[in-house]
Amino acid sequence: MTAADGTPLLPVVLQSYPYPWNNAFIWTSEKEDQETLAYARAVLEACLPPEPLAEPEPPEEAVVHDSSDDGYPEWTEIRAVLRERMPYARYVTAERMADAEAECARRGLATTGFQEVWTRRITAWIAEQTLYWCGLMVDDEAALTPWLMDLAELYARRGMAAAKAVGALSCTKSVPESHAALARLATYDGLPDEIRESVAYELR
Repeated sequence: MTAADGTPLLPVVLQSYPYPWNNAFIWTSEKEDQETLAYARAVLEACLPPEPLAEPEPPEEAVVHDSSDDGYPEWTEIRAVLRERMPYARYVTAERMADAEAECARRGLATTGFQEVWTRRITAWIAEQTLYWCGLMVDDEAALTPWLMDLAELYARRGMAAAKAVGALSCTKSVPESHAALARLATYDGLPDEIRESVAYELR
């Protein structure tokens, strides 16, 4: 797949990402061959933020019951606008992002730091999909060791796709590197409470 016209906002390796960024866990149909595993690793390396994020990304998916008066949070409407304009990573360009921002502003939605926020969130959703596939669907744990464990721990510490990162470690915790990473995360104060509780549960 080729990149769309415009100024790409995502790393080069993500511009050939063949799955919609907004669909959860499309990777599940992939084979565990060396080429696919190498691409998964490259994607995770490219998506990893260089330092801890000020706020965890992506936002937790909204669960709205029929009886709820709150409805869906505003960010889900913004995501829908982005889905229409850039459904694949190769379409995440400065020009399309500006068009989405203008549409969101027209609807009265929040646009502060729009390009930075939403480029980061799209990156985080891609990282989630990839971590999930590596941790849950790949049977050959030796092929994941130690790079997945190293990256998953960094994701959890830096606040991007942290729940899926811990999930990947939990799914592979029979591997010493995963167990050791979970043990380190158990004493890391930067994790949200619910994720720290998940880590503690896995170490029982």
